[in-house]
Amino acid sequence: MKGTPENNSANEPENTHFINSVSNFRITVAFLCLVICTDLTAQPGIRLSSDLGKNNVSDGLFITSAAFGSYVSGKNRVETGIQLDLKSNGHPLFSGYTVNASREQVIKGILFSLKGFGTWTSNSDLLRETNFGALLGMKHKRFEMAVGTNFRTYAYKAGAIDEYGINGDAGKFHENFNMMYSLGYYIKPTDDGWNAGIAITNFDSFIIEQGVNPALRLRGLYKPGSQVCLYAEAWYLTSGFLNMSMNYFGFLLKTGISWNF
Repeated sequence: MKGTPENNSANEPENTHFINSVSNFRITVAFLCLVICTDLTAQPGIRLSSDLGKNNVSDGLFITSAAFGSYVSGKNRVETGIQLDLKSNGHPLFSGYTVNASREQVIKGILFSLKGFGTWTSNSDLLRETNFGALLGMKHKRFEMAVGTNFRTYAYKAGAIDEYGINGDAGKFHENFNMMYSLGYYIKPTDDGWNAGIAITNFDSFIIEQGVNPALRLRGLYKPGSQVCLYAEAWYLTSGFLNMSMNYFGFLLKTGISWNF
């Protein structure tokens, strides 16, 4: 019956994982507040986005929403964000958390950036994923690209470990030095007020696909002011890049806004 001691005990591992995720988020927010206090010239910003899509494992449409907060001080940038699954195939509401730090440098008219990141996502009620990695990016006129690597860990949640009797190292699986890449082209210089472009990539804010599963991304953006940017994206998701022909995996529509105060 609902509310019995047995049911409450079974839910304790999931509640503990959620509490730990919230705790990590609060620690990051406190760190960002410390950055502000120590550098009053830092420029804050927010970014909001929503995704709607369908793929071969989603069992229908899924809808997610994400919110990011960032601070820029000179050439340095720190950003953190959370993701919520508003409609999904059994995923928890709080499904992702990310934090990254980057530094930009202009060399001979080319903008380079180096970013380190950590991302925690909940793939299902049984499994969670952790990614740590680094990306080297470049922007020049109409072109932009990024290459990097990440270290991924899949881990069963505490409830799954207890229910299925998973012991020791069997509860985790590690992938080291996974390839990350993105190559894009815009019809106008990337700092124009409006633009459109196409890119091939295997990662987004909360997901990193295998190197053989690239996505084709069409993007349009409009800047009504120097501090605000509206954007919309259409993603075509594939699998089996090294096969005789790539297979369809799914699609994704993304809309968002970024605002630097």
